[in-house]
Amino acid sequence: MAKDDHASFSLQVRVNLVDLAKTDKAPDVTAYAFSSEGKLLSSAPVDGQGTAALRLAFPSTVSRVRVLVGPKADEKSADFNDLIRRGAQEQHLRLDPKDRRVDVHLTIFPPVWRCWLMSACFVKGNLNKRVLVGGSYVDYPVCNATVEVYEVDPLWIIIPKLPDLVIDRLRDIIIKPRPFPEPIPLPGPGPDPAPFARAAMLQPTAGMEHRMDANAASTLRQVSEASGLRYAAQVGSNLQFQQALIDHAAIIRPLLCLFYPRFVTMQRVATAQTDECGHFQTLFFKGCHNTDVPDLYFKAKQRLFGFIDVYIYAPTPIACHTWWDYVCGTEVNLFTSSPWAQTCSPCPPVIGPSGHNRWVAFMSIGVHGLNNIYGTAPDLAASTTSDNRGLTQGGSPWGGMLLPRLEFSNDLETAGVRYYQLSWRKGGSGSFLPLTGQVHHYYRHDVPTPTGNMPAWTPELLGPVPVDDGMGHQVPNLFKIPFPSVAPAGVWDVPPDINEIKEHFASAKFPSQDIAPGMSYAANGATVGTDTSGQYQIKGDLFDAHGQPVNIAALSIVYAVPTDTDGSGTINTVDASTLGLVSGNSMIITLHVDNNRCFAAIAPPTIGAASADPCCGVLNYQPTDSVTMGWTALHPHGFARYHFSVVRGINSVIEDPSSGWTPVASSSSPITQTVGHLLNDNLPAGCPIDGCPVAGFSENLYVDSIATDGWTSELGYDASAVRAFVLAQSESGT
Repeated sequence: MAKDDHASFSLQVRVNLVDLAKTDKAPDVTAYAFSSEGKLLSSAPVDGQGTAALRLAFPSTVSRVRVLVGPKADEKSADFNDLIRRGAQEQHLRLDPKDRRVDVHLTIFPPVWRCWLMSACFVKGNLNKRVLVGGSYVDYPVCNATVEVYEVDPLWIIIPKLPDLVIDRLRDIIIKPRPFPEPIPLPGPGPDPAPFARAAMLQPTAGMEHRMDANAASTLRQVSEASGLRYAAQVGSNLQFQQALIDHAAIIRPLLCLFYPRFVTMQRVATAQTDECGHFQTLFFKGCHNTDVPDLYFKAKQRLFGFIDVYIYAPTPIACHTWWDYVCGTEVNLFTSSPWAQTCSPCPPVIGPSGHNRWVAFMSIGVHGLNNIYGTAPDLAASTTSDNRGLTQGGSPWGGMLLPRLEFSNDLETAGVRYYQLSWRKGGSGSFLPLTGQVHHYYRHDVPTPTGNMPAWTPELLGPVPVDDGMGHQVPNLFKIPFPSVAPAGVWDVPPDINEIKEHFASAKFPSQDIAPGMSYAANGATVGTDTSGQYQIKGDLFDAHGQPVNIAALSIVYAVPTDTDGSGTINTVDASTLGLVSGNSMIITLHVDNNRCFAAIAPPTIGAASADPCCGVLNYQPTDSVTMGWTALHPHGFARYHFSVVRGINSVIEDPSSGWTPVASSSSPITQTVGHLLNDNLPAGCPIDGCPVAGFSENLYVDSIATDGWTSELGYDASAVRAFVLAQSESGT
């Protein structure tokens, strides 16, 4: 007998799949041996003859083993409870050291083995880190993360476990409904709102973050309208009330989130790995006797420093982050804000123009897409005029440091294209000048440390670089196309620092604030300097490995601009030549640049011919008087908006315009208001009418430039003014 035969025990498993015909698809069946405590001891696949041989450590004393036959599972992660839930058949054995072999026979009937084939649920989704960049939220894929999928116990399991105290509190909430938190709106795509406000939505939809929205809030309000539920809460026994809660699951789930989230329990059913774009997908099996629609909860972790697994996504309370009634195959979007989450470069699904594999897409200025600029947006072509060409769809001009962003198809590399160049000119004629600001791309690579490998982001200069033309001459001011092969090591990846992120996305730097600095204002409102605003053009060209211009027609290369993103997140593009943006081998776009400053001034308030004292700001009044308040808000071309308000004490008494902001071009006449209104409007609680014969006021004017650099409109071109005055009642007869 071999040496290891003395140390091992043979367990022969024979499986009979009843009524399995030759035409039936046979399930992948595996035999498992677990200890009496549920520890996996051995597993082996069941072969075509229905047999499997398990080798176990030879028992020193009489012991018990639980043999399971069920669907195939990951050998390393095979879990006893999961297999039982999936319908695995079990047999208990008593092992005696006197025996060397035991045979086990299990018969599996059709409802069971067919369930092993039909109970799979496909789960897919995306894991992203949402970062505020220049006033806009950008999603970066979290790559190389492990996503854990948990099935939350259904209500018919949760409700009977609730303590009587919780049941009584639910009765009280349903009989006497209380106000529920209003949905918290997100800024743009926005980060997760506070957990208490993220009551689970009734049905997750593709491309939508899980949070309380208007539909969920409306569902909560149905508590007061559910007559059957209210009746059971008023007169039903605990058992009857529990059944009513289960029958009204759509209402009860948000209540659990808001008030009793800790009573939710769950079980892990699957794991998945995210790819370079943050995508993940996996399968889990709902079980043979589980007719409930699955309710799923997700966690995610990454390995840091080479040996520590850190959870980067595990939101709580669980009830507020559960995908209730998950429809198998529905895409889920998970967002983490963990500082430990490591991201990869965004993977925008950019699709080139139909029928073309070689393309250059002029995507955006900063993060503002060309699909929202007059003159480059396909859906704005009909409304583009000579006046609005180059403005954003919202009517904003451009200013500050502009960072154009290009995307290149990988097929350009096989065509011999290696470099690009962007240049500029003012107006629509004359010579172009190359943009020469340095641009870096960042690549992520591992750096060994005493505690393991650490990720590092290193800048690589794309340009400007000189290129040898092969004849002893240097072609200046070209930029390397960042094909994957160009990265010196690792992969191109988004760095963690905000300024580095902007640099990483840039393909060139157009310093409009230096090229067209614009005018400012003197204290009296007179303009200072030269008006250099107007339309500027940016031209893009391609070059080969020797710095020679590329004939795009000969190589079947097209320039492209993006269209609006579709519901799946795909960015489609159209041939730029159809919009008149291609001239010869170049693509030319127009931007309206305006770096002019704003001006703000507030005139002294007046009563008739009298104005507020410039030294003390006192303005004497009679009760029947009215106060006139004027201001000046200027921008040379009206690319600004203003807001004027008057504050007394701690409360505002005048908001002009009442709706918020007004375009500078439509500045209104001075405001005239009676003294009585100024002294008594919007008084704080407890303040009596006519209780302030003397009152202090602050006039506030803010003029906001709407110019943008594609990331933010806070370019330092705004202006503001403040003036204080005091209303004091005149002595009688004066």
